[in-house]
Amino acid sequence: MTRKMIIDTDTASDDAVAIMMALMEPDIEVVAMTIVAGNVNVKQASINARYTAELCGKEVPVYEGAAYPLMREYYSA
Repeated sequence: MTRKMIIDTDTASDDAVAIMMALMEPDIEVVAMTIVAGNVNVKQASINARYTAELCGKEVPVYEGAAYPLMREYYSA
């Protein structure tokens, strides 16, 4: 039975590896990725997520979330 998964990430390099593992696992269907700012800004994180899916030969909807933290100033790693 296929497990459906939504990935919420900032798509830095460590996340890209985890995304690839999920996308290539036959028992997992990644139905969407939601993107927030973290180690990289939200626009770059969205680009990274789409590119990671493309490298795996998958089409996954990518939705941008918060560009900045709600309670403090944004700091990029």
